Amino acid sequence: MFIWNVLNRHWKKLMFIPIIIFILSAGLLVYNSATKGSFIEKDVEMTGGKLISIITPDSVDIRAVEQAVGPDANVRLASGITNTILVQVPEDYDEKEIINKLDFVNIEDYSVREIGPALGKVFWRQTQLAIVFAFVLMALVVFLLFRSFVPSSAVVLAAASDITITVAVMSIIGLKLSLGVLAALLMLIGYSIDTDILLTTRLLKTEGQKEEKIKSAMKTGLTMTSTTLGALISLYFFSEALVLKQIANVLIIGLIVDVFTTWLTNVGILRWWLEKREK
Repeated sequence: MFIWNVLNRHWKKLMFIPIIIFILSAGLLVYNSATKGSFIEKDVEMTGGKLISIITPDSVDIRAVEQAVGPDANVRLASGITNTILVQVPEDYDEKEIINKLDFVNIEDYSVREIGPALGKVFWRQTQLAIVFAFVLMALVVFLLFRSFVPSSAVVLAAASDITITVAVMSIIGLKLSLGVLAALLMLIGYSIDTDILLTTRLLKTEGQKEEKIKSAMKTGLTMTSTTLGALISLYFFSEALVLKQIANVLIIGLIVDVFTTWLTNVGILRWWLEKREK
């Protein structure tokens, strides 16, 4: 009740918070592209090389691993029931030699993925096309559904904000772009507009006071998001598959971002538009 009262009283101010974060996130991605050649760091599937996944039940000193495998390797840790050390190296590295260097790690098992540089470039091009086409088709469906510029634009803006802010957070926490992450981003385009369409449909196509319609839509939307987040958090902590962890990680970030873009920015835009139309 308290949260609703705050949102209902200060909606004109609150709607700008996600917009400001969206602008800052877009700026970060542009900066990354200008300084690093890509808006986000790419995994081995997008660049080519070898990815060695090492499973260990013990805690890991990542700095010790980095020193052991050498400066050309990129090392990171995926935590869960067991720890997985991810070592990304150029294609000409010998994985057995790297494993031998890590004799101080209690290794249960390891696997190697190898992608050629040419195939990595193809994956990267296809990734960009997939995201663009998915977003364009989503926007087209939304405009055909509502046939009104402002409500449709609000939904598209919310989806764009979700994707942009999520990718910016991925860049900050060091989550690389891989095929699993791409799948999660494509799923997020669909997930992110669910609550926006729910909100817009309630406001435009049902009877009643707009405050009550917003409150009802918010209750339903937050329930949907909460149950999905619960499932994704369980998937992240209890799954042993790296791809599933990556998908869960991205969707958790995206759905949390979507709560703010939908119930602050989208609500604000729609309330402003409806009040202007009523005058």
